[in-house]
Amino acid sequence: MKKILEVEKTKKYYDKEFSTWTDKKTNSFYHEKQFTKIIPLWPEKASIIDIGCAHGIHVPLFLGIGRKLTYYGIDISKSFLKIARRRYPQLTFEEGNIADVTTLPKKKFDGFIAAAVLMHIPFLHWNEIFTKIEKITKAGAFGYITLPVAHPSKGDSPTDTRHFEILTEDEQRQYFKERNWKIKSAGVMDGFTTKAIWRWYIVQLP
Repeated sequence: MKKILEVEKTKKYYDKEFSTWTDKKTNSFYHEKQFTKIIPLWPEKASIIDIGCAHGIHVPLFLGIGRKLTYYGIDISKSFLKIARRRYPQLTFEEGNIADVTTLPKKKFDGFIAAAVLMHIPFLHWNEIFTKIEKITKAGAFGYITLPVAHPSKGDSPTDTRHFEILTEDEQRQYFKERNWKIKSAGVMDGFTTKAIWRWYIVQLP
């Protein structure tokens, strides 16, 4: 029940504040360094699912250096998806909630991106969520994840109803280890408005 409530609160926030985030987050090459690291790990014409694709912020990376890849984006926000479909009508964007398996595509992907997404789900449900990621990706697939070690916007706005699950870097690494997700590469990165609170991981699934 908590999972549904927290995800719904996050969804309502992004549906309402979508224009603020669309205007604020315009650097589509924010993850370029990490993207160049993971591309050689994916098959040449891999199908990649962007979990929490928002307004298509990562799409230019796929149209450029990842142009041989097949992109598939999902998000819980109809407002974000409307913008993404208008900007990139040649690509696939679907309403999907990683916390609800019934909304996920019925296919297996060669890899995934989950940038600044998984922390919106209560830790109590992480095993369930990570299992769902495994179900929609092929065995041994590589994925890209970013997670914060501190709240990226706490206190910025009393209307910010998003849920944030904050784990230390050691806790994040331990969780991957317990799930048998191998960390192939990792590092620290600044946020759009904060310094060095994000950890990025390139992982390989069992």
